[in-house]
Amino acid sequence: MTVLLVVAHCLLNPGTRLKGLKSVNFDHDVEAPLIQLPCPEAGYLGLERWAVTKNQLDVPNYRRYCREVILHQADLIEQFFRQGSKIKVVGVAGSPNCGVESTTLGYHGGRVWAEPHKHVSGRGIFMEEVHRELVLRGVKFQFVEVGENKVED
Repeated sequence: MTVLLVVAHCLLNPGTRLKGLKSVNFDHDVEAPLIQLPCPEAGYLGLERWAVTKNQLDVPNYRRYCREVILHQADLIEQFFRQGSKIKVVGVAGSPNCGVESTTLGYHGGRVWAEPHKHVSGRGIFMEEVHRELVLRGVKFQFVEVGENKVED
């Protein structure tokens, strides 16, 4: 059975990560078929964006944007699945968008930049929308998270 890797954008293109964040090592089988997901955060907020948290992004317009940008990749993922591929969606630990086991909360507005954020259990906005779309299509898949998971209690 072929494994199709569906990979968060910044794991293959670190240029879309926030400036100052270290790259995440993504060691994968170069022979495996691969789909690179778009980076909704860079597409929506740009490359010069500030750090944000899940609670800041969790607004209807941003979710709608995430649903729109996943549609074309979901079409292709569905076709691979229907042809018998095992689907693995690879996300990034602690991401407000692409976390699959951990994400961030905090930064409740205002002008204070130093306000801390927390790493918590849960999925990021984009991965919630990826999950929703693939389930709607009947695609069976597995989530995998790479990077450091520093979930705080």
